[in-house]
Amino acid sequence: MRRTLGSLLSIAFVLPLLAIHRLRLARFDTLSQVLAFVPGVAGVGVRREWYRHTLAACGEHLVVDFLSAIRSPETRVGHHCYIGRSNWIGLADIGDGLLSGNNVTIHSGAHQHGFARVDVPMRLQPGRMERVSIGEDVWLGSHVVVNADVARGTIVGSGAVVTAPYPPFSILGGVPARVLRSRLASESQVAPG
Repeated sequence: MRRTLGSLLSIAFVLPLLAIHRLRLARFDTLSQVLAFVPGVAGVGVRREWYRHTLAACGEHLVVDFLSAIRSPETRVGHHCYIGRSNWIGLADIGDGLLSGNNVTIHSGAHQHGFARVDVPMRLQPGRMERVSIGEDVWLGSHVVVNADVARGTIVGSGAVVTAPYPPFSILGGVPARVLRSRLASESQVAPG
C-alpha cells in the first residue's frame, strides 16, 4: 500500500501515543479524546491512524471529524465511514458506509447505568455495556442519539432518539424514534430525473 507524506507524518505523530497506550500509561479513551482536538486534515489523518492501530477492526478511508471520539477499543468500524463533528461513540459495530451528522451519540446500549434500587445512589449502581450494531449504508442525522441497533440502509432524522431496532431501509424520526416510512416503498414514488 502506497503511503502519502501526510499519512507518514500521521503515523509518526501516533507512534508515541501507541507506546503510551500499550505501556498502560494512559487509557484508550483518554488518548482518543486528546486526538479529537487536532483540527483539520491533519486531525483526520491522525485519528485515522490511531483507530487503525487500536480498534478491534477499522476499515479503509475512515474519517473521524474534529471533536469526535470513539470510547471503546473493542469497537469495529467498516470501510468508507464518515463520523461527523462532535460525535461520541461507545461500544459498537459500525458497518460500511456510515454517514453521521454533527453531535451524534452512539451509546453502549440503553443500560449503562443501573437504577433499580432507590436506597443506593444511581451513580453507584452497576450498569452493563451492550454492543450496538449499526448496519451498512446508514445515515444518522445531526443530534441523533442511538441506544439500540440500527438496521442496514436506515436513515435516522435529525434529533431522533433510537430506543428499539426497526426493519432495514426504514426512515426514522422523533423521540423516541419511530418509522416514518420505508425507503423501499419510496423507490416507486421517486419521479424520473
